[in-house]
Amino acid sequence: MTVNPLRAVSRSPDRRHILDRRRFLAGGLALATAPLAGAAALGQSSQPDVIIIGAGAAGIAAARKLAAAGITYALIEAGRRVGGRAFTDNAIFGLPFDLGANRIHFPAATEISTLGRVAGFDVARAPEAGRLYLGGKEATDSEYEGFVGAVRRAERAIVAAGDAGRDLPAARVLPDLGPWSASADFVTGPYLRGRDLADVSTVDVSHAEERELADVCRQGLGALIASLATPLTVQLDTAARSVDLNARRGVSVQTNRGTLQARMVIVAVPPTLLANGRLRILPNLPARYRTAVERIPLGAYDHIGFEWPGNPGGLRPDELVYFRTEAGRGYMLQARLAGTRLHSLDVGGDLAATLADATPGGVRAFLEEAITREFGAEAAKRIGRVHHTRWTKEPLALGAMSCAMPGAGNLRRVFLDVVASRLLFAGEHAHERLWGTVAGAWQSGERAAGQAITLLTGGKAG
Repeated sequence: MTVNPLRAVSRSPDRRHILDRRRFLAGGLALATAPLAGAAALGQSSQPDVIIIGAGAAGIAAARKLAAAGITYALIEAGRRVGGRAFTDNAIFGLPFDLGANRIHFPAATEISTLGRVAGFDVARAPEAGRLYLGGKEATDSEYEGFVGAVRRAERAIVAAGDAGRDLPAARVLPDLGPWSASADFVTGPYLRGRDLADVSTVDVSHAEERELADVCRQGLGALIASLATPLTVQLDTAARSVDLNARRGVSVQTNRGTLQARMVIVAVPPTLLANGRLRILPNLPARYRTAVERIPLGAYDHIGFEWPGNPGGLRPDELVYFRTEAGRGYMLQARLAGTRLHSLDVGGDLAATLADATPGGVRAFLEEAITREFGAEAAKRIGRVHHTRWTKEPLALGAMSCAMPGAGNLRRVFLDVVASRLLFAGEHAHERLWGTVAGAWQSGERAAGQAITLLTGGKAG
């Protein structure tokens, strides 16, 4: 269950409103200090054991595990950079700004934070409690109770339906939440899942773990993830167009730079790219795989990053700030990113999809209206440069995070299977419990690599 990305909404450290249902226990820093073996890449004369399509967090994790086991690989990436939906830009504001993922949820579940610290990155624990602001000031006790109670009741109703096997649109199982109804809808839908609750599977929500804690990287999470690919050989500008599972000696991957042959392939790209035919699997995937690809799309979630010097809101570094939501106009604030003048107003679901079609002027007007509403007109006048992400328009993603549609809550497990003993899936969409997070993507890459190692070595390694 993912009630709140931080585990609490509180007025102060001694007044936390805990929204837990279950606690996540995961382990392992097995690869934190593992040496990386040499690896095969596109253009080498020898045929690699595994082709990995996509150099996001999942593809990087898979390549690191294969290399540590001495398995040769070719890691190819259609874009001109690694990291996928984790990407830090330093040019827009002259400061690190994560255009995509910006928190390491479940920091104990992967070695990402540890590897980052070893590499010299400043990785710190994010504030464990978000705050609620109304009219430019922190909410009263009764307002906190109303907000937290509504979110808790909404999440409990969704999870209860999912746990009972009732795979329904989450919006259909909500109780009457009173004046905080729209706020609860926003937190449990667009904010946490990138989709409005009418398009969210109750079962998919019930499978997910609660995001209790998170780490932040002062130099940017995207920069950290990219650094983890440094020991690897990555072929950029190499777009896979098709994967042929009927190749005589394994698999054949057709790219814009020629054809690759290998014994196995790990497809570590979003399901949206398979659904729209940008990457074809030959012969056609069995029906259950095609259904999973179509019914677990990426939703919309975007950052409206902006300079706001002087800290007009009196906010703490990296804290999350919630507001009373109007129907269809939900947003939250990530304040003072890494302690800087940068802030991010985050939107999701249908509103994010609508704003993705807006002009820069229209987005700025939306931002100024939101800041005026929450902090006053004088605070809005201090907004500096603005940058709006549009992940639904990014051709190598076509969305921000996966979320199963109603009726498809159990389909993620399909992505854990091996297709024709030669194809494996990786990515946050291919994790039943940590979907929507970088940790989920990383773990899925390691899982796929482990499956490949077992198959390639007859169970002797991995």
